Amino acid sequence: MNKHYHTVVIGGGCLGAACAFSVQRRLGNKRGKVAIIEKKVLGAGLSSRHSAIVRSANASPMAARMAKIATQYWKNLKPLWGVNIPYEQSGAIWIADNTTGSDSESWATLEQMLQQEGIDFAMLAHRDVMDLSRQALKTVPDEMYYYEPDVLQLDSPQILNAIQTAAKKNRINVLEHCDVIDFELTGQGISALFTSQGKIFAEHVINAAGAWSSELFAGIGLNIPVALEPVYAANFLVSVHDIPEGMPIIADYVNQAYFRRWRGSILHMHQPRSRNVKDIARSFSRTAMNPEGANVIYDALSFNVTHQQLDNYLGKVINRFPKIGKPVYAGGYHSFFDITPDLKFILGADTQFTNLYHCLGAGQALKYAPIFGEIIADLITGDGVILNSIDINEFSIARFSNNDISRYWQTNALKQNSL
Repeated sequence: MNKHYHTVVIGGGCLGAACAFSVQRRLGNKRGKVAIIEKKVLGAGLSSRHSAIVRSANASPMAARMAKIATQYWKNLKPLWGVNIPYEQSGAIWIADNTTGSDSESWATLEQMLQQEGIDFAMLAHRDVMDLSRQALKTVPDEMYYYEPDVLQLDSPQILNAIQTAAKKNRINVLEHCDVIDFELTGQGISALFTSQGKIFAEHVINAAGAWSSELFAGIGLNIPVALEPVYAANFLVSVHDIPEGMPIIADYVNQAYFRRWRGSILHMHQPRSRNVKDIARSFSRTAMNPEGANVIYDALSFNVTHQQLDNYLGKVINRFPKIGKPVYAGGYHSFFDITPDLKFILGADTQFTNLYHCLGAGQALKYAPIFGEIIADLITGDGVILNSIDINEFSIARFSNNDISRYWQTNALKQNSL
């Protein structure tokens, strides 16, 4: 029997779920139903391996504005999703190189812009860094330090539990182990989806499929440039005396590493997205050549961390936290960022199909999930609640309309996207 929905969301990660909850809440019980189509199980993709750091600092003023609103949403999620999620307001110390004048100027400009957006982000003296880290952190004269006190730390398992609970509370029809095979087009819209569980009719379609988007929509002529960039996460068992409880998250852009105290005496770390144009181009080339496509995310071998990666991380831990000595490895895993050529989201209405909307996080999905859900709900229902104060034009898929993504990898092309 064919199924009919007001809105069908493709992808059951944190962004797809957030869109489904927000749209269904706006629709109520009488105006239509929302379904999520998920090829595995709800939250099983990259959302299950997220570091779950929620911060507002971003090189794009509009992205920073959205992140600030999202942070407030995470603190009181129940009005949006019907559930709340525990969080810690750890704050974050940002570490930047101060050996060149251009770097110093860029961070000073960032500080000014964020403060204009009402985001608490300010330079710290070295002695203040030592006080905040309780003497655990190494500081050096040729580094700059900034403090963002409102940064939150969530826990991925609790987020997944909340997503699954909220799906039931909001009466979302979740179709798990369901593959989208093709689309039925009518005029300038998508009228139905052909799936492994039958034909599904939809008035509106939300693409929250992440790295699967490129292959999924290529058959109807859409160019959605998303690739996978590997990221490695590692946990180290350290003495509670070496990494004090309550230490802020350390966003170390000198060593290209995030550090956070996690679950007792565990020091968790992972690298940020690469801003090197060669690395980004390599990720797109690797994705295009991989016959498994985005399904590599579910490959059991992709979870392994090599000795070389582990040694690299150990060196960064010892360099930044000299009191630790040699920490004990306590497990790790291999994950991915789903990135775009310019490292910005793809957010908003499609330019070819009138009832298709994109919600792709470009490696930053979780922190923005609540506000992205509200923005997509604004577009579909026409309520305009959030879009009255947010301009999402810079994140439109229209910027990739000429299919030439190589221009984003020219020298200094990504400098403005340094966070």
